[in-house]
Amino acid sequence: MDFKLVYDARVVLAETPIWDPRIKKIYWTDLFKGTVHRLDPSTGGDESVETNMVIGSAIPTDDVNRLLVAVDEGMMLLDFNTGQLELIVAPQPNTGEYRYNDTRCDSLGRIFTSTVSKNLTEPSFDPDKMTGKFYMIDTDGSVKIIVEKLVQYNTIFFNNSNSSLYAVDTANKQLHRFDYSLEKGASGSPQVVIQFEDMPDGVSVDIEDNIYVCHWGEKKRISVWSLKDYQLVKYLPFPVKHICCCGFAGDDLKDFYVATSNFWIPENDPDLEVGAGGLFVARNDISGTPERYYKIRK
Repeated sequence: MDFKLVYDARVVLAETPIWDPRIKKIYWTDLFKGTVHRLDPSTGGDESVETNMVIGSAIPTDDVNRLLVAVDEGMMLLDFNTGQLELIVAPQPNTGEYRYNDTRCDSLGRIFTSTVSKNLTEPSFDPDKMTGKFYMIDTDGSVKIIVEKLVQYNTIFFNNSNSSLYAVDTANKQLHRFDYSLEKGASGSPQVVIQFEDMPDGVSVDIEDNIYVCHWGEKKRISVWSLKDYQLVKYLPFPVKHICCCGFAGDDLKDFYVATSNFWIPENDPDLEVGAGGLFVARNDISGTPERYYKIRK
């Protein structure tokens, strides 16, 4: 794939590009500033609204004007036009010590989210004590803890048959699989199905059950794996080293958007000139799977 810089955002950590076909725009987030952006690929124009909290994800809902956002106070509905926030549920009390990370929904509208210590990148971080949790918020609003103790989960996703749920264990460079069904949601202990060489972050799935895994590292690459046998398919060279998250977009879901970071990058690093901290795009030969929206409970 030939990746081109499509939006030179220059943010510390851009995340979760998610396509909304109803308005033909891409939502993405500025994690540390708590800003939700909406990019129009046809014009290059970018709109934004502030949450004033650290944000894990912004996911479209069945109301085209509102998004599910994972912010310090919990899972909330954000009206993109007014900035108004409405609490849905807070799986973990906001003590200021933790934040919610990449959050996703299943086809029925369940929410899957995890927490991570805000001290993760600090010298004071203790991986044995400063641990987060992995939650499932069911359609009735009930909260279930799936994993009681973890350092950092990233993208949560599903295979095309909805028989498995996966979570990226960034701290241990692993892909975890959970038993899953639409009827019951996720259950059981995680099974390690892939051990990555490079630190993994965000993931997208195509219609052939291949996953595209973003990595942080000097090798500057995205890895592609098959969920059918958990074997490596190929590597995709990428322009910058800190690759955060990806998502398929466009009418045919073949426009592959990638959000990046300039975190930890020194001022003289050439990645800054290339566009680290911005959004990139390339055309893929296989369509991606559409994002699952949150269904607002009436």
